[in-house]
Amino acid sequence: MRSFSRSPVKFFFLLPGLGYLAAMAVFPMIWSLTLSFQRWKAATAAPRVFIGFQNFYNILFRDARFWNSLRFTVFYVALVVVLELFLGLLLAYILNERIRFRNFFRVLFLLPMASPPIAVAFIWRMLLNPDAGIVKVILGGLGINVVDWLTNARLTPFVLIAVDVWEWTPFMFLGLLAAFQSLPVELYDAVSVDGASRFQAFRYVTFPLLSPIMVTLVLLRAIDAFKLFELVFGITGGGPGSSTESLSYYTYTVGFQYFDLGYACSLSWIFLVIVLVISSFLLQRLRKEV
Repeated sequence: MRSFSRSPVKFFFLLPGLGYLAAMAVFPMIWSLTLSFQRWKAATAAPRVFIGFQNFYNILFRDARFWNSLRFTVFYVALVVVLELFLGLLLAYILNERIRFRNFFRVLFLLPMASPPIAVAFIWRMLLNPDAGIVKVILGGLGINVVDWLTNARLTPFVLIAVDVWEWTPFMFLGLLAAFQSLPVELYDAVSVDGASRFQAFRYVTFPLLSPIMVTLVLLRAIDAFKLFELVFGITGGGPGSSTESLSYYTYTVGFQYFDLGYACSLSWIFLVIVLVISSFLLQRLRKEV
């Protein structure tokens, strides 16, 4: 009797999953790629018109708003990833030591990550409200003049960065804490016998061993940060002006406010290519560093 491992029947068990993947991922990608070569404004009764690469040409060579949103997104991703990696490494190092209430602090630091991003955005919008926000009340009680964080084009990007760091540093902290706890104790016993200081042990033992984990965390966090949408939608709406308009939010605006679906699909595909290129570049560079 032929074994089940050699029977083609097992492939039929994959059909539900493959069908779901095709319906929810493959078909939308093919459909959006098709629309990216067409002019289709869904708010009108005009039919779709094939225009080739015109949408891509307009985006890359005529759309200043696209380049502005791309610059902001790259700046945002670079800053939040660096800050979150540094703070996550610092917190993981401290809470890996035997200190009082460390289990309490471990749970406390994970709470921001457990909150839905859109809820975090609206909560911080209320906290930073220039008229009745709790931040104004606290700073006013301390005699500090409160600026309107959400209407100042120079400050607002850093408000979003601060909220993102507050929400997603626990992601770095959790991954690095797990890495700290998996490090072999024998290496530290050996370097202590050789007379190495705590800084030398961290520099020459801990950091090299953590590097592969940090590479993975940086890549995952960078890819996720590129999809910045909820904080912009809930806190600033892309303003003031377009100073905090991310590439995801600009694509949403074009597609679901202007209903220019062909142009929005072209934006989404350019966005996908940019993320893939930057991710591949980061992966190669970080592997060399490791």
